[in-house]
Amino acid sequence: MKRTLILLVLAAMIATSSFVAWGQSKGKGGNLFYVFAEKTVKVDKKKVRYREVMTAPTDTTRPAIVIYLHGGSGAGSDNEQQLRSPGIGQIYNYLTEHAIKAYFLVPQCEDESSWSGYNPPPKRPGRRGPGSGQRPQGVVKCPSYNPCVKALADLYVKEHHADSTRIYIFGASMSGDGVWHIVKDYPNYFAATMAASGAYRGMGVPHLGGTPLLCTKGTREPNYSKYVQLIDDIRLMGGEVNFQPMGGCDHRSAIENAFTSERIAWVLSHQR
Repeated sequence: MKRTLILLVLAAMIATSSFVAWGQSKGKGGNLFYVFAEKTVKVDKKKVRYREVMTAPTDTTRPAIVIYLHGGSGAGSDNEQQLRSPGIGQIYNYLTEHAIKAYFLVPQCEDESSWSGYNPPPKRPGRRGPGSGQRPQGVVKCPSYNPCVKALADLYVKEHHADSTRIYIFGASMSGDGVWHIVKDYPNYFAATMAASGAYRGMGVPHLGGTPLLCTKGTREPNYSKYVQLIDDIRLMGGEVNFQPMGGCDHRSAIENAFTSERIAWVLSHQR
């Protein structure tokens, strides 16, 4: 009996440790797969899978909405892969440490779509989702998932009484692209946004309206000089851009180090 009990405990420890190792994104509350509730809702006749956690739930103020858009490797339909994205743990930690009441939402983009409507993520062997393939060359159009993100935020304002003046959105890489586009498509909707190592694939210079945008880019990333020119053009059009170049960083290291407490604080300090 004692031997059986020991074996059961060891099996539980192994299962837990492997789960934690697989879920690379962690917060102060532990592995984020345990922290974020799995949710599904229909918006605009489309099934949207996402994860949700409310921070500082005992606060009596109306909750803000904080949305994180994952990178290309998080796309699919398992409602799990998106939580492995860099930045989620840092944002969650900041919200909890500063007792900010917020619905923190992490939707999952469908395969064959992207946030921006350009260049869907390649399907990869071992990733949940059908098939495998290569990233398309050049700029390729595909369905945009950003209208679902906007509809999800609207739902939380209407049904969960979230504060419509404090809606924030973060993204990196593919989702950095998505942040650029969702701000362009819905000007003055978000209180502030952050795009880490994203690109703007579209025609002309995006008009950001009055939405403050913090963006980071590694100086060793491709097309860095074109990105700097884009920032300058947006500022000439009156856009509020807080651009913070990351010296010596390539794409991966720039994303991994982008979500500092100072940058998160800058975004959350705004109110529409």
